Amino acid sequence: MKRIVVAMLGVAAVAGCKPADDSRAKEDQVVASGFVPPVTQAPKPMAGQSNATPLTAYVGHEPGDAVAGVSFFDRTEVANALIDIVPEAPLRHEITGRDVTSVPVFQQADKVAVHGCAPHDCSDRNWTVFIAVDGNVEKAEACYHDAAAMADRSRWSTRTATRMRPGACPQA
Repeated sequence: MKRIVVAMLGVAAVAGCKPADDSRAKEDQVVASGFVPPVTQAPKPMAGQSNATPLTAYVGHEPGDAVAGVSFFDRTEVANALIDIVPEAPLRHEITGRDVTSVPVFQQADKVAVHGCAPHDCSDRNWTVFIAVDGNVEKAEACYHDAAAMADRSRWSTRTATRMRPGACPQA
């Protein structure tokens, strides 16, 4: 009986306690403001799985269209290439986003490419991503053009180098 009374008094004491200020809300704000997102990890195919559909099957389709159930940017080799050749996560998200203006995937020599731009600003902000037909990420290349920052030049990036070239990014 004595234990029950002590336990009930303890519960009543805890229930009646209330901090003078809402320190819990302040703690949540500190935690939220100190959040550091995880590093982007390269996608890995599941064991025993491989892409049976060649990259050339995407030619003529919009980048977001699924070919054999997988969109262009969701393919492992394309996603890995983007992580390697486009260092800025916000730009990668913009390139792969659904709210961009894009042209159908096209082929140039031994690469397939996708071109896109900022809606209503295609001449000033655009990009093109080239992926080798065989999926070799070593041959991937990205062009990014931002007239406000680069004037009449574009940034071309590969896994090993970044350089500036004259003009906007090619679109077909």
